[in-house]
Amino acid sequence: MSNVCLFGSGALYVRQMARNTDKRYIVIGADDMGRSSSVNMAVAEAHDNGAVTSASLMAGGEAFEEAAKIALNRGHLSVGLHVTLCDGKSVLKPSHIPDLVDQGNNFEKNPAKAWLRYMRTGILPQIEAEVEAQFNRLEQAGIHITHVDSHHHLHMHPFIFGLLCSQASKRGISWIRLLNESLSVVMSLRSFSRGLMPFIERVVFGALNAYNLKIARKYDMNVACHSLGLAWTGNINEKSFLDLLDCAEGPVEEIFTHPDISTEAGRRELEALTSAKVRSKLTSLGAELVGYRDLQKEGVSLHPARERM
Repeated sequence: MSNVCLFGSGALYVRQMARNTDKRYIVIGADDMGRSSSVNMAVAEAHDNGAVTSASLMAGGEAFEEAAKIALNRGHLSVGLHVTLCDGKSVLKPSHIPDLVDQGNNFEKNPAKAWLRYMRTGILPQIEAEVEAQFNRLEQAGIHITHVDSHHHLHMHPFIFGLLCSQASKRGISWIRLLNESLSVVMSLRSFSRGLMPFIERVVFGALNAYNLKIARKYDMNVACHSLGLAWTGNINEKSFLDLLDCAEGPVEEIFTHPDISTEAGRRELEALTSAKVRSKLTSLGAELVGYRDLQKEGVSLHPARERM
């Protein structure tokens, strides 16, 4: 049996091997693990005493070793690679990727400038080498990688998305994030504290999704019906998180967050993730709160449809 999840003007289909094909699943993720100790502590708290089921780890983060230990001590936490190609440090030495980083291993800080730099096809071999090194570092730390996404969503770049899918599929990783919040979701959340940016992001990433869905299909990668959280970046609190849960109506949904005990915004997100109201809401929705490892164990897959439906 299969369930269908609409996605923009096309569709996704769900192939569920679990006995109950009408189950709904919600993955709640925390990005930037490994970036700092303050982020690590927030992710650990949000998992131990809150709703977080999945975390995305930065291989070049200054607190990577601590993050790896935290992850390995939490068998129910699904851990993915948070590919970093801007606003962070590389794993490879500058001599190996001279067009990507400075002598201090620092990528371009501004995501938009990094995006434009990576339009040069001549540096793609360097990007591929760094991405491979980031995958390897997590695996060498003993982490079973369950999914892939990226810092500042740079994996959505049309020259980079395919590289990630290729690397992931070779390693048996089958879930990748697409930024697929619908326009109706952006409108209903009324995230006007960011001005027009949510609408601009929706147009840009919506166009990229059409291309990247084909790449995901080529590599047999799974994508959630929707990955929610982009429009509310930096503005997630208990109320907005409850609103996001109301928008998670598909068979497999992801909500991604950025908890951090060292920033006001990060603390608000941590409070939301550990909120009793959020827990109660999740129970009332009747959806199963899972990580990507759980989806794999239950035989749940969500692939781009081969034909528009």
